[in-house]
Amino acid sequence: MTTVSGTVQERIMLPPSAREGEADSASALTARDVWTMFRRRLVLIVVLFVLFTGMAVGGFLLWWFKFPGYRSEALIACISNIPRAELTPEQARLRQDEYERFVLTQAALLKSPGILSEALKVTAVRETQWWKDIEKRRWKRPNEHLIELMDELNAGPVRGTNFLKVSMVCRNPKDPAVIVRAVVNQWYDTVKQRTASEFADSALTAARQELDELDREIEDKRHRLQELATRLPPGARTNPENNVVSQRVQQLSQQVTQLQLELAELEQFRDFYNDPSGLAATAEDRAWVEQDPEVAGLRQGLFLLRQQRAADERVYGPGHRILKQLDAEIAAREKELEQLRMQKLEERRQDAREAANTAYENTLHALYLAQENLAKAEAALQDQDRLLLENSNLETDIEQSLEYRKQLVEYIKGLERVKAQRTAIDVHIAQEPTDPLERYSPNPLLLVAGILLSIALSVSIGLGLELVDTSVRTSQDVVRHLNVALLGLVPDTDDEEIPIQRVERAVRDAPHSMVAEAFRGIRTAVQFAAPAERQRLMLVTSPRPEDGKTTVACNLATALAQGGRRVLLIDANIRRPGVHKVFPGREPKGLSNLLIGDGTLAQLAYTTDVDRLDVLPSGPASPNPAELLAGEAFHALLREARDQYDQVLIDCAPVLLASDPLVIGPIVDGVILVVRAKQNSRGIARRALTLLGDVGSHVFGVVLNAAQVARGGYFREQLRAYYEYQEGADTSHRLP
Repeated sequence: MTTVSGTVQERIMLPPSAREGEADSASALTARDVWTMFRRRLVLIVVLFVLFTGMAVGGFLLWWFKFPGYRSEALIACISNIPRAELTPEQARLRQDEYERFVLTQAALLKSPGILSEALKVTAVRETQWWKDIEKRRWKRPNEHLIELMDELNAGPVRGTNFLKVSMVCRNPKDPAVIVRAVVNQWYDTVKQRTASEFADSALTAARQELDELDREIEDKRHRLQELATRLPPGARTNPENNVVSQRVQQLSQQVTQLQLELAELEQFRDFYNDPSGLAATAEDRAWVEQDPEVAGLRQGLFLLRQQRAADERVYGPGHRILKQLDAEIAAREKELEQLRMQKLEERRQDAREAANTAYENTLHALYLAQENLAKAEAALQDQDRLLLENSNLETDIEQSLEYRKQLVEYIKGLERVKAQRTAIDVHIAQEPTDPLERYSPNPLLLVAGILLSIALSVSIGLGLELVDTSVRTSQDVVRHLNVALLGLVPDTDDEEIPIQRVERAVRDAPHSMVAEAFRGIRTAVQFAAPAERQRLMLVTSPRPEDGKTTVACNLATALAQGGRRVLLIDANIRRPGVHKVFPGREPKGLSNLLIGDGTLAQLAYTTDVDRLDVLPSGPASPNPAELLAGEAFHALLREARDQYDQVLIDCAPVLLASDPLVIGPIVDGVILVVRAKQNSRGIARRALTLLGDVGSHVFGVVLNAAQVARGGYFREQLRAYYEYQEGADTSHRLP
């Protein structure tokens, strides 16, 4: 007889909502989940928002008052005098490309160290506040003014126009116009005599050098292509799949396959002839033996003796002495003949063994040679494939290089045409730099962006901390990450408004507390978790110590007893018992004594101050509690308790520290796993559930213990509503 009530399939399993779509529920976050996490981290998010916003506003104000920026700019017009009617569309495109290149060259020339050094020698520039601020620096690099000017001065073409824009930003509104004017004037004095043909000279020289390098590169690739052609076997380029090397690989592969088949067949013959017990003489072997001269001569002599005996028997009659001598001689000859036959047969077998071994060794040697040749041929085929790939890449590169060379030749012709026309580009200052009318930096929109970035960072950090926290804290964590039913949540006693001296006796000592009400809710959930006959024996355990399993077991037993059921609470945590401290007994004996035959359930169980609640303490410590709990005595105890009580609760050791729960789990109706909020990680809880499931335990669900009140938590509103409902108008115990 077993204490397991029905098969595992007959038990009431988890609700579909807790089991279906396990992969999705463990990872998908809903909008409600995100909102809950946001509320839970709202204080942190607000603090971070205030901090980041303060930093953004402070930095913006510091930038506004201490490091303002005022910008001044000048425009330089670069206009070509070449008549458009003289150019074809292709020549017009070429001219535009050259014009844009010329403008970019002028921008680079304007920021060259030579132009800027001459501009810095102007007296007006040395009298600016920008110059004086650099002079006041304690640590200065060599040519500090030049380096700063190169970094702060901007020069570039204005898209869609013929203008080259030169600008600079300074802290003093009077400085940028002075510096930009000095730089532009110095540049204008340098380049006003230059023409487009001068620029075309340098561009033409660079293009011709590039063409020469390209020709050398094409010639090198063609030379390499010729070298590859000499190294490749005949027909490899025209027919890579069927050439000399490929055919040799195929032939050697077929040869190796044929030799492997022959070797397998010879190996069977060799094993056959080398096994004396399995070797039987064939008709062919016996015929060969009989044809042997010695055997034939001995057989002929035996035949003559037998004829002589027949003749003597007619003469002398049966039983004569001479007949007996002949019978003895015939028997000796027959024995000699049989021995000779066996000898000759063994010689035949030995010859067959030697022939089989010789053929096997020869074939094996041929196979080794063929495999070695095949490996060499395959290596040659790989080299051929590599050379073919390199050959193909070279041909493609040569084609691309020839196409690019064609374009480069056209480009050079265009440059020569521009140079031959000897037309100038008109360069003049279209707009002199002026003092700025308003502040250029910082832009007020940056303050708005800083505030928005502060909001984003605050929310991201708050939600990120929530996501990286792997502890089990809420009912959503239980359902989403553990995929089991949630039987109930027990609030932390620190959030309880009614003082509770011992939380293990909360249902008994503080029946009007929220903690007691939570255990009564767990009692109801357990009663609906399975039919009454499928919840008679329940095991209460937890992943680790200090998770509150004894607290849950004692309070749940009290709540069940107060509900009218006759309850037995068994302390099966022989390693570290705790139930006897909650319900003190009359003697130290208990479960361990009962399991070794020292007492009975009626003798060792005692009543408590809770009606209909009996307790069986753990008894003295045992060196092998798992072996005791796995014995027949414990099974008999559960059968007896099941007959005498309506409900039996078993408090046991933690799952991850002892094997006791894994021994008891499969023989009870169900298991209640206690998980402590913020103390147990999801991995630890999942590991405990996996261990219980691997041994066939049926888990009724999880009790989340010590769930704390927090913004966005689960008991803040419940606690407030619960006590307001009980106290009516008295709201002195209201939470903030």
